[in-house]
Amino acid sequence: MKLGVGLPGYLGNAIDAQTVLDWARVADEAGFHAVAAHDRPDSDAWDPLATLAVAAPVTQRVRLATTVVLLPTRDEALVAKQASVIDQVSGGRLDFGVGLGGRAEDYEVFGRPFRARGRRLEEQLARMLAIWSAAAEGGQENAGLGPASFQRPHPRLWIGGYTNASIERAVSLGDGYTFGAPGIAVIENRLPAVRAAAAAAGRTDFPVGALAYVALTTNPSQLRDGERMLTHYYGTLRKPFLEMVHTGEADDVRAAIDAYRRAGVDVLYLFPVIPTMRQLELWSEELLPHVSGEPVSGEPVSGKPNAPAATSA
Repeated sequence: MKLGVGLPGYLGNAIDAQTVLDWARVADEAGFHAVAAHDRPDSDAWDPLATLAVAAPVTQRVRLATTVVLLPTRDEALVAKQASVIDQVSGGRLDFGVGLGGRAEDYEVFGRPFRARGRRLEEQLARMLAIWSAAAEGGQENAGLGPASFQRPHPRLWIGGYTNASIERAVSLGDGYTFGAPGIAVIENRLPAVRAAAAAAGRTDFPVGALAYVALTTNPSQLRDGERMLTHYYGTLRKPFLEMVHTGEADDVRAAIDAYRRAGVDVLYLFPVIPTMRQLELWSEELLPHVSGEPVSGEPVSGKPNAPAATSA
């Protein structure tokens, strides 16, 4: 399993810009697989594509992931161009994740319909794939939509969700599937359906990603600060803070990470609720070596069906 880092720009006005850039740079230098950006239009959260555009030039090797862009809230032709530019600037490091979301407010703020958003997503993805393919084939003489992405014919496309329809979209149109942060029990329950659908479609290399909120501390004051940060993002927490966030000493958080690995997750993005540089340093020292070192119970990390090669980038 590979370990990525969520950038704290999702916390909007509660975070300063330099911290977001420092998180990207340090995560890159530490050897994390990816940095990732959330999408929540009806909030002060940083736009995920803009976030990765500024993260690209301060990093060298780390993947740049959207987890995920709520595509039906946006114009897909513009998003295709933006994604291609990020992919070009980064030298082909974009992992473009898309999904639907479940909040009508995120659609209303952009004047987009909430109903029939699943059908709309499928139409948008078909158009984006056509735009990317045409740009890749057109070369320098192409005057149509573009530019071409660095990765050909398009950036890696991850499709997220929880329903059977989202799984079918990912298998038929995408390069991978991604969960949000529903907790390990939901992932354990739904991930076998993803694997089964991928196998039925002949997708032998079909990675699965997931998100997890982490606070590597037992300090009550820090945990209260973390709860305020997460509440700033969500408005109202859908369940108690300690059920949404993996907290505790390093052994406790490593055990939680092991549960995602045993469930079959290939890429796990850790999102901070304590967005200090010291927290990221602790993740680099205490969590990253555990994932990149010896596998759980002596089993090869790449031994799961459809797992990607265990490279760092």
